[in-house]
Amino acid sequence: MIDSKSEIIIAKTMLSAQAEVIISRKKRCRNIREKALRAYAERRKPKPHRKPMTAEERRAVMNSLKNLNK
Repeated sequence: MIDSKSEIIIAKTMLSAQAEVIISRKKRCRNIREKALRAYAERRKPKPHRKPMTAEERRAVMNSLKNLNK
């Protein structure tokens, strides 16, 4: 009787440990999947476009670059 009770306790302990391992593995997979979905959604957003420079701004940039090289 004592042997069967101890075997049952050992079996319950082993099953609960295995269940914890499986749960943590599934939780990790879920977290990885959620991160991948968030990253995909972030990549799908359109990038903000810069306004093109006006001629005056281009001239000002070119002049400042020329002054740096002197």
